[in-house]
Amino acid sequence: MPGIADRYEHDIVTFMRSWAPYGGPPADEVLPEFGLTREQLVARYHQILDAEALRRAEELRQPWLRIRRARTQ
Repeated sequence: MPGIADRYEHDIVTFMRSWAPYGGPPADEVLPEFGLTREQLVARYHQILDAEALRRAEELRQPWLRIRRARTQ
């Protein structure tokens, strides 16, 4: 997912999206994969999405931030 620099966060988003068509991941898949309960993983997923939405909104208000970020990567 572009914009998410942290590998752990990227893995959480990918995992949650892959399980979304089935109503979310089962608890017995979450704990060994991430060391979190299902509820903790869902809360972390929402934090990641909220942070990404905030970052994108900030870039829309200040488009030079995207240029600066692209130059540093």
